[in-house]
Amino acid sequence: MVVEHIAGLGVGGLMKVYVSVEFGAHSIKLLVSEFIDGMQHILFLDEEPSSGIESGIIKDKDIVVRDFRKLIDRAEEFLDCKIKAVVVMLPSVDLKVKEVSYDLMIPENHVQGKHIKNLFNKVYEEENNEPNLEIAFIYPQRFQSSKIRKTMFLPIGEQTRDLFVTLEIVYQDKKTLFDYVDVASSAGLDVLDIMPNPVALKKGCLSKEEMAEYACVVDIGATMTTITIYHEERIESSESFRIGSKRATEKLQEQLNLSLKDAEAFKITHGRVLGISGKDEIVYEQTHPDGSITYITNDYVAKLMNEAYLEIIRVIRQYLLEAGLIGKITHYYLIGGGVAMDKFEQLFKNNFGSNVSIRTPQVLGTRHPKYTSLISGQFNIHYLEQLFEANYQMVAAKTETLENPSDSL
Repeated sequence: MVVEHIAGLGVGGLMKVYVSVEFGAHSIKLLVSEFIDGMQHILFLDEEPSSGIESGIIKDKDIVVRDFRKLIDRAEEFLDCKIKAVVVMLPSVDLKVKEVSYDLMIPENHVQGKHIKNLFNKVYEEENNEPNLEIAFIYPQRFQSSKIRKTMFLPIGEQTRDLFVTLEIVYQDKKTLFDYVDVASSAGLDVLDIMPNPVALKKGCLSKEEMAEYACVVDIGATMTTITIYHEERIESSESFRIGSKRATEKLQEQLNLSLKDAEAFKITHGRVLGISGKDEIVYEQTHPDGSITYITNDYVAKLMNEAYLEIIRVIRQYLLEAGLIGKITHYYLIGGGVAMDKFEQLFKNNFGSNVSIRTPQVLGTRHPKYTSLISGQFNIHYLEQLFEANYQMVAAKTETLENPSDSL
């Protein structure tokens, strides 16, 4: 586990920061950051494995609450503050997306946050009618003033009598959503908002230009791989599969007779896909019960890693083929802890073409792709606070209390 922060930032006056928790395939990540002049500054970032989560589904709520509370306690001690509310980020489980449009009348001829907030409440009431699904997020695609034919993304302050609003509604499996909200509540926190990971990537990870064409984000975690397609700035589709980088760890565990923990450490130190031509070096001596020794080379390790990662690649290819999308993708963006494997980007290019890149956070404090969606998601929180003209207060000094963590929806 790693705690990263920006040295020198004082936290004694922290009253307006964003706190988000990402429930992944088998772990929980917590991010506390502050935006200053549009720039994100990481104050706290940490991760806690949780045996109560299996492939993004809560199997034991008490364990997940306990592990989540560990993260909160570490953050509060590190920052010397009290965390009151969080934004809950969810894995992509039974996601459904649709686009709707609404006419919004502005009685005062001056767009204010309350107008947008009232519209979102109306949309939630009218559109939350999918069986077994719940609205997890309403994403504003664009606002257009019919009077001046002007399209805008942040209409606050505009002089107009009406707006034509296009919204993307993201539905999530109802039980999954409520289970995670219940975990946050049981840990003593208010839930400011809910944000599925495919939505989180739309503001800080991918640009509008990148999402205009067919962009494919492949998120490879330890036990789950999620494939999300964006087109014309919308989520075209998102699907998760129960396969991840743990498959490589298990191969090492099986072939080298290591514990799961030692196999993971070995993978981090020696793992890579694609062998090194002419540099076949011994990296491990495997001693057998009869006293004989097998010398494990880096080329052998690479072959094991290739086998594991090619299994994941076959799942990705099969999904894109069946969805009729593989010939449409203009670029692949790789995120998640699993894509950090040495030479994986090249292996992916060998199978899907040259338009492939690992997308890592460009924020001081971390450069690891496993934090990409978590860090990107807070740009959406920052945007919604501006859009609603809200004053999110998610963190307070230990000597202070907050009756209302936010004045949002």
